[in-house]
Amino acid sequence: MWKRPYTEFISQGVTSVSQILDHVEGLLRAAKALKEELQTFHNTPEPNDQINLLLRRHNKNISSAAQLLSQDETNFSNQHKTESHKIRKLDSSNKASENAPTALCIPPPVFLTRWTPEDIPGSSLPPLPSVLDPVLEQAALTHCGMTTKPSDMSYERLEWIGDAYLYLMSTSFIYQTFSSLSAGRCSQLRERLIKNETLSNYTVQYGINKRTRFPAEFNLHGRVGGSQASENAKRKVLGDVFEAYVAAIILGDPEGLSRASPWLKSLWGTMLEHEIRIEFESQASLVRNRSSGGEGNGDAQNAAGQDLNPKVLLGKTIGTKGVKISYSDIGEPKKDKHSGKLPWFTVGVFLDGLGERNLQLGVGGALSKKEAGAIAARQALENKGLMSRLLKKKEEAVKSAQLAESRAKEEYDNWS
Repeated sequence: MWKRPYTEFISQGVTSVSQILDHVEGLLRAAKALKEELQTFHNTPEPNDQINLLLRRHNKNISSAAQLLSQDETNFSNQHKTESHKIRKLDSSNKASENAPTALCIPPPVFLTRWTPEDIPGSSLPPLPSVLDPVLEQAALTHCGMTTKPSDMSYERLEWIGDAYLYLMSTSFIYQTFSSLSAGRCSQLRERLIKNETLSNYTVQYGINKRTRFPAEFNLHGRVGGSQASENAKRKVLGDVFEAYVAAIILGDPEGLSRASPWLKSLWGTMLEHEIRIEFESQASLVRNRSSGGEGNGDAQNAAGQDLNPKVLLGKTIGTKGVKISYSDIGEPKKDKHSGKLPWFTVGVFLDGLGERNLQLGVGGALSKKEAGAIAARQALENKGLMSRLLKKKEEAVKSAQLAESRAKEEYDNWS
């Protein structure tokens, strides 16, 4: 095996001040182009689909220019190092201390924008980015059990870095997309994206496992005369391989992060397709209602009402004196079908009053009782026939109460 000195990497990207200035000019030009087009929407009261498409089109140029400046910073720092370091090797050298890590790129915000339906691919997986550094690729595809010396490189360190990148990037995508989701629910979505079961499936679907060097016990029939790894152990190492491969993509070349981000965004978008589409439709509907201003007072109230929690809105819609709206668990406890281990709550919303007793208005299921109750309330609000009937009863009840109060006041006045 051959060694790659650190100077071999930085000699390929020596940065001069003139190059940095060129990259700055490129960033300014990209930002200026975006600004000029956005000025045509200066009088638009709220964001719309046109503005969203405009941002997506320009963000690619801006992110590329920003990435070049980030690489300039790394190269400029590397040029001032006085010693030659060895950062990657798979040979038999015993001087492990000579290995030095490359600078880790922090994903800029322009790489981690929110999901939209356009980010969800079709039925097939998005293409797997290649690892441009052959040494890192070989390391990412080598189990530690296949090394003979402590200095030999396996996927262990890359897996550790890849795990951090996946954690950060999935968190950012979720945070940017689901602005009103609770922290606990966001954590549950992230768990679906980065758990071993998900990552090991990706390793198999992309065929990365067929290129990886594993000890014999990880093969289908196990080591002859020896032990066979458990299914959990196999799932764990396959997940580790995927994390290492992601790290190798990112660290393998200056554009690695810009290649990995949209790929992961598309890959994960398939898993959260249902949630993304619901969120996008909800936001788009809210923007349309605000932009149009509603048709008449009723529509204006509906548009404003969308800002309210469904439970609050349901109470404001049918609530009055003598009306009780309650939320209760329905059925036996279940497990989330996606994770297989997280609890799944089913909650119903019930009405007592307006001539009804324990009337079920709606039902909802979610990973938390609070969210399940909100879904149940939203379902009730969307049942136009039911709401129309209850609103009529509410009006009659209010009129009866006002009439009774008026009569009581009149009798009091006559008695006085």
